[in-house]
Amino acid sequence: MSPRPARRRPTQRRRPAASQPREGIGDMLELTVGEPAHGGACVARDESGRVVFVRHAAPGELVRARVTAVQKKLAWADAVEVLSPSADRVDSVWPQAGPGGVGGGELAHLTPAAQREWKSRVIAGQLRRVGGEALAEAVDALGGVRVAPAPGDEDPRDALTGRRSRIDVVIDEAGRAGMHEFRGRRVIALDDMPLAVPAIRELGLFDEDTPWRRLWKPGDRVRAVAPSGGESVVLIGEDTYAADGVRIDADVVRWNVPVGSGVESYYVRPSGFWQTHVRGAEVLANAVLTAAFGTGEAGAGRAVMELYSGAGLFSVPLARAVGESGRVVTLEGDEGAVRDAGENLAAFDWVDAFAGNVDREGVVDLSGQLGAVPEVVVADPPRAGAGAEVCEAIAATGAPRVVLVSCDPAAGARDLRTLTEAGYQLESLQAWDLFPHTHHVECVSVLTRS
Repeated sequence: MSPRPARRRPTQRRRPAASQPREGIGDMLELTVGEPAHGGACVARDESGRVVFVRHAAPGELVRARVTAVQKKLAWADAVEVLSPSADRVDSVWPQAGPGGVGGGELAHLTPAAQREWKSRVIAGQLRRVGGEALAEAVDALGGVRVAPAPGDEDPRDALTGRRSRIDVVIDEAGRAGMHEFRGRRVIALDDMPLAVPAIRELGLFDEDTPWRRLWKPGDRVRAVAPSGGESVVLIGEDTYAADGVRIDADVVRWNVPVGSGVESYYVRPSGFWQTHVRGAEVLANAVLTAAFGTGEAGAGRAVMELYSGAGLFSVPLARAVGESGRVVTLEGDEGAVRDAGENLAAFDWVDAFAGNVDREGVVDLSGQLGAVPEVVVADPPRAGAGAEVCEAIAATGAPRVVLVSCDPAAGARDLRTLTEAGYQLESLQAWDLFPHTHHVECVSVLTRS
């Protein structure tokens, strides 16, 4: 299988500044805010009837909003004054992610329960608008979609700060750690990162006189990681440092994940992809395992294909479930992640992890490597989704069961539509809030056919 460049979960596209007319930017509008839209804004209309996507607002609010972008007959605006607040509004847990601030905390002004309700409404809307009426009706027949909190996030009094086990920052011209302004190039120095776990906040990256300044320079990209199975590390360029600022040789960090009745340990490059929520890997690994086989010993002897397999978060429990009498083959485009997966799967001789493009040809080749009709296909595509070509290739394998993990409601709805049009029926759809204070959400869907 031919290798491809490293896979990354795409971030939200930025519109080139040159394509955005400047006329109207900075205008103040008084708006009544409507339904939440995909992407972290609510829909409103100005006096002319133009659609305006309003950030930092809540459904039902009357706000004064400053226009930040204009494109054809659409506009984007930040709510800078709330004239009639929603009962769901609270003081932001991260003010620097508010109007005119950094991206990554667009729902920080809402209660956690309201954030989950927001995401539930967005998923339902995308299922209908993108997935089609038939898919929406199938979901309604299952009881609809309710975004659930991660384990430990159920207390309505909990502000849900301190959940991110990994953060990425950039160093500004003054040598301070910060993040880019929302859809902009300017770096805003941060005073704190309240969404990060205490172990990261304790590193002092955002202190005015932080000793980390001697190790980085303007323009550097810095990652801080607090793995569950070891001490925090900081990546500055190609170098890795311990929490005390001493350079170390650390090719991997260890993540301990409760799965089923045991705990799996994973070794992943600090620069590699891993779920950011402290319980995210646990939630998804257990959800996928149950979705694939149910409970008990139902997985023994099964043949499984996994696409977009990363460092093996799902591969390990799938391999353990099928046992020596089973077979698992995986496909991932990031060769570094495949190397991590190889280490994590070393004890399972009945598993083969391949590096290659996840496309129609890659799915066909992987099916050949399996040497049988897969009884389960698991797919966890990046934010852009698997796409029609891959979904059609999955259907062509003849697999009676597909488990689809989606981190974007619109892309997930498109993939579900393709799979259902190929003959699958939706058996279940679950969603979890693994990205508090953002519009992001994770869904796990199960599709079957006889």
